[in-house]
Amino acid sequence: MENIDSDKLQQFSLQTGNMVASGFNCAISLIGDRLNLYKSLYEIGPCDSHRLAGHLGLSERWVREWLHHQACLNQIFFHEESGTFGLSPEAFAVLVDENHPAYLMGAYDTVGAVFPAIERVEEAFRSGLGMNYDDHGPSCACGIERMGAYSKQFRLVPEILPLVPGINQKLNEGTKVADIGCGGALATIAMAAAFPRSSFYGFDISENALNRARENAAEAQVSNVAFLNPTESPLPQDGSFGMVTTFDVVHDTPYPNQLVESIFAALEPKGYWLCEDIKGQETFAENLKENPVAGLLYGFSVMVCMNSGLSEPDGAGLGTLGFTRNLAEKMGKDSGFSSFEQLEVDSPMNNYYLLMK
Repeated sequence: MENIDSDKLQQFSLQTGNMVASGFNCAISLIGDRLNLYKSLYEIGPCDSHRLAGHLGLSERWVREWLHHQACLNQIFFHEESGTFGLSPEAFAVLVDENHPAYLMGAYDTVGAVFPAIERVEEAFRSGLGMNYDDHGPSCACGIERMGAYSKQFRLVPEILPLVPGINQKLNEGTKVADIGCGGALATIAMAAAFPRSSFYGFDISENALNRARENAAEAQVSNVAFLNPTESPLPQDGSFGMVTTFDVVHDTPYPNQLVESIFAALEPKGYWLCEDIKGQETFAENLKENPVAGLLYGFSVMVCMNSGLSEPDGAGLGTLGFTRNLAEKMGKDSGFSSFEQLEVDSPMNNYYLLMK
């Protein structure tokens, strides 16, 4: 064994301990979300474990240890003089407020959903065959829906759609729109509510996601939507759609080339494909140097996104960061699209591409 640098050993050990603490925190934060501990702590204001537990009807001893853990990880704060704990406005935005762009509790949901898959993923390293989204259970679909909610509910219609030439007029007059990989259909529903004369079709191979989509549509009381599983009801290849949308979908699919070709065939002449996908660099070296959340995204890739892309024996397995701008342009051109444009949308996580048939 080579000589070990004691300072580097201590630093790496501390780093590893922090990683393990982060793993525990994913589970413990998810419990805090599901039991409304964060929300109640913010609404009550700084308090001790007895008051918080009594407010929620929970065991004080469990709440006390949860508070201690969360304070050690700086997700909540502790006032030593008063012996009380509290939640900052910034923490509320990230952990509680689903309408805030910084909201990230859905990420904890997704991580919690994939922990039971460790044995399946271990086997995937041997067989090469991954898991589809339904293999992870309904919590994974719910977590992903919550993660991407803000842009779909609050930015898509007022900010992003107007960047598509003439689309608002076409949607107001009435056209057909397919939302491929619709998930919980937050984008589909937002568009359907804004443009009642158009018809919207959400496609997803996940039955868990489709169940969420139907529940969300019923709650939103929109009637100009339908949800379909493309394994049973494929996207029509008849050139009848004025627009097709994909939101963080292409990098997940086992057959991205076939997907892009089917989108092209579904569109009417001069119809548009609006594609949102993860903002990845063209090489790993660039992601390593330039992407501050590359570790998070490669983690999602192994457990969820590349996993899904390899859920068929001959799947492409692009991975979370694999559908780069250059690849998107090449696939579009190879499939017959006449134009490709990267839209000017301010987003730390996503690129937006516009392709015309």
